[in-house]
Amino acid sequence: MNEAQIYPRIRCGFTIPELAVSVAIVAVVAGIALPRVNLHQFRIEAAVRVIQTTLQQAEREAVKRQHNFVVSFDVAGSRLRILDDLNNNSDADAGERVIWKTLDDGVKFATPPIGFGGGVAQAIAGTDVKTVNGMPSLIFRRDGAASSDLQSFITSTRSVSTDFRLLSITRATGRVDWYKYNGSTWKRGSI
Repeated sequence: MNEAQIYPRIRCGFTIPELAVSVAIVAVVAGIALPRVNLHQFRIEAAVRVIQTTLQQAEREAVKRQHNFVVSFDVAGSRLRILDDLNNNSDADAGERVIWKTLDDGVKFATPPIGFGGGVAQAIAGTDVKTVNGMPSLIFRRDGAASSDLQSFITSTRSVSTDFRLLSITRATGRVDWYKYNGSTWKRGSI
């Protein structure tokens, strides 16, 4: 008996027709599934997390470091400015750290079709909203309180009403909640 009879030949790999069929099946499944994926929703949810995390971190740092942190909303630039305000004067002085957080591409601050409590709001709205360097701003104090009740509205650049999200900041506690607009009402969101 020779070696070929003892050890039968085992086929390894795929033939070209098998690979072609596999690629065709994957292409058909992807063609069906991809139009159903809403990438705008993922970008908006990511922006919600960025804003919420930034606000919560500013509040924590204000309590931890016992001085103000100023979060400004650059509506035109779709970004946040965080000032570590060592002397509590709301200006970026020498030695004070300033950080910018930019929202994802395709996400912007915008005025919603209807505000949270009814009526039409602005992209950034609230009672006693401060203006720092020409931007609406929220100041977190060393006790964790915010300078204002504030509502921040974001949406995608495609301008679909159901893409609107609201981040609501409570003045007394600095708590940040977010809501999703379903076309007629605001519903509390969860991440």
